[in-house]
Amino acid sequence: MAKFNPNDFLECHVNDAINVMKSIKTAFPWISEIRKNFWELLFYSILLHDLGKCAIGFQIAGAKGKIWGYRHEILSTAFSQFLDYEEEERNLISLATMTHHKYLDDPSLTVPTRAEEFVWRSYLDKIDEVLKNSDYIEEVFMPKIPYWEIYVFGKTIGKFKLSGDWKSRLGEFDFDSLLNWYDRNWEKYKEELIFLKGLLNACDHLSSAGENSVRFLPPIADTIAFRIPREDWRPLQKQANQIKENLLLRAPTGYGKTESALLWADVNSHKNKNGVSNRIFYVLPYKASINAMYERMLDYFRSPELVGVLHSSSSYYLYASNFEYKRLSSLYQKIYTPLKVTTPFQIMKAFFGVGFFEMTLSELKNALLIFDEIHAYEPNILGIILAMLEILKEYKTKALIMSATLPDFIEDLFVELLKPERLEIPRNDADLFTRHRIIIVRGNIEENLQDFAEEFKERNLTPALITCNTVDRAIEVYKRLRSLGYRAMLLHSRFTYGDREELERKLKQDLSSYDFVVATQVVEVSLDISFRTILTEPAPLDALIQRFGRVNRQGWKEKRISDVYVLTEGSEKDKNVYKPYDVVRESIKILESLDGHELKESLIPNLVSQSYSKHKNQLIKEINEYRATALELFEDLQPLKKTESEDEFYRMFQGLEVVPARFESRVDELINSGRGVEVYRYLVPLPYWKFFALKNKFGEIINYNRNHRIFVANLKYNHELGLTDEIEDSATII
Repeated sequence: MAKFNPNDFLECHVNDAINVMKSIKTAFPWISEIRKNFWELLFYSILLHDLGKCAIGFQIAGAKGKIWGYRHEILSTAFSQFLDYEEEERNLISLATMTHHKYLDDPSLTVPTRAEEFVWRSYLDKIDEVLKNSDYIEEVFMPKIPYWEIYVFGKTIGKFKLSGDWKSRLGEFDFDSLLNWYDRNWEKYKEELIFLKGLLNACDHLSSAGENSVRFLPPIADTIAFRIPREDWRPLQKQANQIKENLLLRAPTGYGKTESALLWADVNSHKNKNGVSNRIFYVLPYKASINAMYERMLDYFRSPELVGVLHSSSSYYLYASNFEYKRLSSLYQKIYTPLKVTTPFQIMKAFFGVGFFEMTLSELKNALLIFDEIHAYEPNILGIILAMLEILKEYKTKALIMSATLPDFIEDLFVELLKPERLEIPRNDADLFTRHRIIIVRGNIEENLQDFAEEFKERNLTPALITCNTVDRAIEVYKRLRSLGYRAMLLHSRFTYGDREELERKLKQDLSSYDFVVATQVVEVSLDISFRTILTEPAPLDALIQRFGRVNRQGWKEKRISDVYVLTEGSEKDKNVYKPYDVVRESIKILESLDGHELKESLIPNLVSQSYSKHKNQLIKEINEYRATALELFEDLQPLKKTESEDEFYRMFQGLEVVPARFESRVDELINSGRGVEVYRYLVPLPYWKFFALKNKFGEIINYNRNHRIFVANLKYNHELGLTDEIEDSATII
């Protein structure tokens, strides 16, 4: 057996993995560029990878539902000595086989070198256990190999033959020489090692999941034409469908950038009788916009096997959406789905050596990357994205960069790297999408709230959006509106994910029930609803434009212009949110010059660039510093080994997610009943700066529950206000 519960015979598992390999071979013909006989080497890696499971101890332990306690892949590696290849090719297969579960520097993969006598004796004992099933290897497994070879290659290859003395030679494999060869040659054979291990993992994991092939997208242009007739495609969409290079695309919200991106992917894709085989990654910065785009892609391609969603909480999203979440969330992490909607962090993981990073890198060769809302990233993320794209040039990966509000100096960085074609709609066409008129409001929100609340109500401008820069300010504004008798809702990042989901659902279903929605930056991306107006605290111009996008969303269709109100003053805490804060001041100056005038869509790119002009050199320097650091890290990434960069990745990007103390017993109950996926509903994201601020104020109020590996915050929480800065009365503070 290769697997237990359910049982799966070794030859059946190998057969399934070979089926997957043949499918990948059809999908990714460019892999043979790596090495002429690459597919042969992968074939024999698959053939050998689980032979060590023939050990009688593995079979007995598995049948009893127990763990054997020895790495079967070490025993499998010893069979590579019977391959009729040159040393380098045998070693490539040996290393891929030996590391298909654990990395070379993983302490649980104790490689039996003769220098450690105890380890070597243990290895010989396990080889004896393999030989107890030598009749299976000789009489069942070996006779199947020619048929598998013919199935994949159309002919017999005959590179794997057991010698007459194979039983005595099996225990003589020289692991010392193999590891020494790796240390001397890993840089020379870096690409072969990455792709052999990556695709061996893909074939092994997919076959173990019950899949026999990867999926292909149907022709993309035809799929879009089924919904939008070709004669109705916009000029930019038609042009995108003709550009076979990297592309930088500017267009206003509502123009149809998503379809433009898909049509660009169509013309740059490799097609065969099965459909489009390139892997396409549609990259967005926020979970809410990713989930919405996933649903939009499903509308086009109809099958969750063709469109995947991948972010830190995508399993819960699939669960809550009544998808087959266990199967799909597993498959979406493998080379299975041709189109994935994801965050850049999921791709970055591969370059930081996180997880089965070789599998992701294998999928990225000749891939098509679509970066939407590229303006939304901080300098550190932009630097890392640029470094990734620089490495991926060697992989012949193509990229499309999209934004409506990208500053020129950031655009220039991508242009210098990618040498893309550029597409931008004509000025007059862009202005057809104008929807907003700027109204400047002197002072801060405290001074103006009551007057504007009354005015909006009297002028029938509700439901209106009121946007604050900090959670604390949003809570204050919400409480005041409620005290004035208005129907208000509060929305910010410090609600549990479950409550946030419920609040957004209420807004989408019954927005008219509210006079005002008070929100923080979460509103910039997460709400596909339209308010009649907005009163917003000052922010960088690109962020303000995103906020304006929640007002009069479809107004361009009816040539309707809505007023958007921008305060000139925020709170002292805003300087912690937006750095450098001078960009906010400059943004307000620019908007003051437009006070009472329409915000023409054609002006937006230049205005955004102007708002950053005084600080662009500082920001470019910061971006390039992160880019250089990331490049150095990526170039040192060693295949088949874990590196310190994995820890660096989690330090850089993982915020804290806490369970409010009042929900701790409910979380315990869910985990103990096997419904751990539902714990996500009770998590509240907490940025590190807020964590340290709370720690300085209250001491150790966030404790780690080691049993369930969750952080518990001893802070008050309620469904109306979210997580507050008050200690939970019943909490015991240590």
